[in-house]
Amino acid sequence: MQETSRSGTTESMLRSLVGDDCCWCTAGTLTRETFKGDDAVVCENCETPAVRVW
Repeated sequence: MQETSRSGTTESMLRSLVGDDCCWCTAGTLTRETFKGDDAVVCENCETPAVRVW
């Protein structure tokens, strides 16, 4: 049961960041992707992860 709640919280947090401006470059926005096999929110321009969950 705790796993489901935790998973839902993580998913909600990742979704809330999608569309935000990248803090590493001036041209990118954040999108939901995987990074090195983990759930992440990554800049579509510089490909830097803003959040990575493993």
